[in-house]
Amino acid sequence: MSGAYTGLRVVDFTHVVAGPFCTRLLADHGADVIKVEPYAGDVMRRLPALYGGDLSSAFAQYNCGKRSIAVALKTAEGQDLARRLCGWADVVVENFGVGTLDRLGLGYETLISDNPTVILCSISSFGSNGPYSNIAGFGLVAEAYSGLMMLAADEGQMPKHFGTPLADMTSGVHAFGAIGAALYRKAQTGLGTHIDISCFDSLVSMIDEALIIEAFTDGREQFTHYGSYHPTSVPSGIVSAANGEYVTYGSVGDVFFRRLATAISRPDLPDDPRFATSDARARNHLELYPIVSEWANRQPDAESVVNCFGEHGIPSARIRSHHDVVNDPHLIARGSLAPLDVPEVGRVLVQTAPHPMTGADVLPRSAPPHIGEHTSEVLETVLALDRSSVQQLIAKDVVRTWTKES
Repeated sequence: MSGAYTGLRVVDFTHVVAGPFCTRLLADHGADVIKVEPYAGDVMRRLPALYGGDLSSAFAQYNCGKRSIAVALKTAEGQDLARRLCGWADVVVENFGVGTLDRLGLGYETLISDNPTVILCSISSFGSNGPYSNIAGFGLVAEAYSGLMMLAADEGQMPKHFGTPLADMTSGVHAFGAIGAALYRKAQTGLGTHIDISCFDSLVSMIDEALIIEAFTDGREQFTHYGSYHPTSVPSGIVSAANGEYVTYGSVGDVFFRRLATAISRPDLPDDPRFATSDARARNHLELYPIVSEWANRQPDAESVVNCFGEHGIPSARIRSHHDVVNDPHLIARGSLAPLDVPEVGRVLVQTAPHPMTGADVLPRSAPPHIGEHTSEVLETVLALDRSSVQQLIAKDVVRTWTKES
């Protein structure tokens, strides 16, 4: 089978995480993604774990299945090559700073004058308009502005980030979805469009209760912190067994709370006025959570806690580490972890787009490329340049190619 986006032509002016993650998802669905890189390459190439000279595990996560062309975009001839590539493309994705694409002569008005059906997807920290649009930022800045970083903290503790580039990956997923919507619009109208994705907007759209509670009550009620204990869906949180293993659980609503009370040998709790209703439990959550935690602390390990909760129909799970997940059989069976043969590394399991569907393959289609590995191939097959013209561009240092020797 081929992918759902087989035949889709994508030019990728992206780097680091947000843009590359979006185009990696497109590549997993079969799109032909040409990554346009500076001679130094995407900065992710230089992060651990390094292999193959200009490659790393960090780069691999976001760039499998793409072709790489190395172009000097600050030269007039390099800009002309990039513009011609965009004329070939169905979709162009970029996450430069706001205004950079215009300064390179590749802004949306220029692109649609050449290619009226092109879809340009721009990803930035705060978008191209609005009071924050000129703030220089990256994922953690967007996390801080969004309020999510504060929600992740425990009461009275320092705010925390999420240990994964949440802003970048979320905006990458939103960009992937918006491109699908733009392609549908194009199919109906024949028109291209400019998509303007903001990491800040994307994170704010993920906030579950905090904003809506404040909006509906005009600020009279506030959702402060989540951390280890949810302040409104009470009790739902994290507990530790005697051996230091952690368990997360959820017991929302009167029926589940009665089950929890029975499980921890406290059948009196549902009749306690402090905990008799969902609203009362939320108001008094700082008194309720320690009761559950003290019970869990007396259990020998996470398995004991989970088994007890399971016997009473309470959803729970041991909190696993990435070491537990890297070879997870469920993810392998569903294709969310897929085997890939990587030169200099061997066969490894890599994350892929978690979108299984009938009638189409979703999988990594090739190993991540070296810088400029496909420069000559793309210039000759996509832009129809002859070998002599390509050699002249290489000699003038407008483009570069990769070889094992280089």
